[in-house]
Amino acid sequence: MKVVLQLFWQICLLRQGPEHVPTQNWFIATVVSANILCSLALSLVLDDSSSFISVLTRLVVTQATTAALVWLALFLREQGNRFPATVTALFGCDLIITVCFATLVPVVSIIGEGGSTFIFLGFMIWSVAVAGFIMHRALSVPLGIGILIAVAMMVLSVATSEVAVNPV
Repeated sequence: MKVVLQLFWQICLLRQGPEHVPTQNWFIATVVSANILCSLALSLVLDDSSSFISVLTRLVVTQATTAALVWLALFLREQGNRFPATVTALFGCDLIITVCFATLVPVVSIIGEGGSTFIFLGFMIWSVAVAGFIMHRALSVPLGIGILIAVAMMVLSVATSEVAVNPV
């Protein structure tokens, strides 16, 4: 387990690519489930006004949309065989980033709104950089293109989850 956490951490630091991530079905399911559970717990702590079901729905729809967009991008680049490693790397690194952010939640209440906005922005930039790096490696495109793809995927995933939770 330590080796896997170190691998995800190295990807978060942009030192290792998604091609080294294990792709067994049980491992992928474990990473996806752990990411949902950790994100769910953090979301409920940060926003106690949202219901459990709406937060869970938002997270599942976001992950499903992200996975579908990753599959589509890889399919269009004729790299479909990279899907398991890519999606596992994305969700595993998101889990690591979420845990890092969760450790700072107690500090956020101390430093005030301005500081918490700065911390949130830093984590958002880190998350986009990591996702962009993963997409860059998985799609064999320049890093800038990978970051643009990651931003587009995140925007579409969040928009889709908002529509799922708050239909028009």
